Amino acid sequence: MNRVGRSMKRAILIMAVMLASGGVAEAQPANSGPGGLSDSEMRELLDAVKATSRAVRENVEYNRVVPDILTQILAKLDKLENKLDKIENKLDKIDDTIKREARRNGR
Repeated sequence: MNRVGRSMKRAILIMAVMLASGGVAEAQPANSGPGGLSDSEMRELLDAVKATSRAVRENVEYNRVVPDILTQILAKLDKLENKLDKIENKLDKIDDTIKREARRNGR
């Protein structure tokens, strides 16, 4: 699976945990934070959200850069292909000239 898919799954999982934690708030002690999460759980959740945000940002940047690089590579390959076609055409002309000369000389 690509990086964007994993990041999206992670973000969805975090959102599901946040939503699910709201339903168990009544079972948590009164000193727990919003949504029934303790302070350490809230910090872990925020760290996970930050990591997901960084991963999504990296994926967006990666998806911007890769097509540019691929376009440049394809352009270079097209130029090489054109040069090879020119060389092939010149070799064909030389080969035809040699064959004509051989026929003309009776070989």
